[in-house]
Amino acid sequence: MAALSPLPLSAALSGSLRAAPWHYVVTGANGWIGRATLAALRAALGDAFSSRVTALGSRPGSIAVDGVTLPIEPLLDWTPPPNQRLLVCHYAFLTMDKVQGMSADEYVARNEAIRHAVLGWIASGAVQGALVPSSGAVYDYLRGLEDPALAAARNPNAVLYGRLKYEDEQAFQAACAAHGVRVVIPRVFNLAGPCINKFDAYALASFITRLLQDDAITINARRPVLRSYYYIGDLLELCLGLLLRAEAPATVCFDTASDETVELDALARRVAAVLGRDTAPQRAPLDPALTPDLYAGNRAAIAKLEQLLGIAPLDLDRQIAATAQYIAQELAIPLPAPTR
Repeated sequence: MAALSPLPLSAALSGSLRAAPWHYVVTGANGWIGRATLAALRAALGDAFSSRVTALGSRPGSIAVDGVTLPIEPLLDWTPPPNQRLLVCHYAFLTMDKVQGMSADEYVARNEAIRHAVLGWIASGAVQGALVPSSGAVYDYLRGLEDPALAAARNPNAVLYGRLKYEDEQAFQAACAAHGVRVVIPRVFNLAGPCINKFDAYALASFITRLLQDDAITINARRPVLRSYYYIGDLLELCLGLLLRAEAPATVCFDTASDETVELDALARRVAAVLGRDTAPQRAPLDPALTPDLYAGNRAAIAKLEQLLGIAPLDLDRQIAATAQYIAQELAIPLPAPTR
């Protein structure tokens, strides 16, 4: 992928990040949220970016961010430098698709090794604040505890992923409370915006990519599929702002959700409209016997936090436009002038 462009945060938050006495540690630096966080820190910190940010991943490497090449160090080999106060943005986690390439026991062990490493940094006293995204998949696990039949009907990989994410939530909340560390835990459902690293893995990015390449959008789902999107720049503005806001709770956990929930057919039509394409998706006939697939968070908590910080999140059309701009740049495809 091409070098990341800066992802601007608000002037107030950028100034606070520069003034804070922290060194910023980003785990899972090659993932979508990790890449976006590096792009946001590059915009906020300017020339101090390379000296104030450490990127960690599963193996050694590097990542280019707006003219700066930042080394990526192996997370499990890294230890916090002495006398350095850290804000940790912890995104390292083997995603659900990785379950298919290994045994469940190995998948659990590898994620637990990551968890224990980061908990060790907290126990050492080096960490002052932590951003630890969870997933909407925790609800698959929690609902399964209440209804075993429901759990049996779900994708077992999703249930396992949700269980481990929930265990992360519990472990990091307990450790941060014990050591006086502020922690923000967003349960992420569906994101939009730049720095996405898997165009085919997400419906919105897939729809955009197909239209940019003049292909048709095909939706094979036989049930209604409902999603609510949240712009990744707004998520970082919110989470980092909460870590810097003295009057915010020391521990915050909330779902990501916007004011709009959209079915995939309607989403495909919105993408076409924003991109100025006169086309409709090809949709398999819906089976009325099938239960709708709703994967969207509860809006109540995040709406209150947005109000606390004065954040007006991007609406769906602007999220689509921002995502399309990034994908078009990555694919070197001219983007038509926006129609909305």
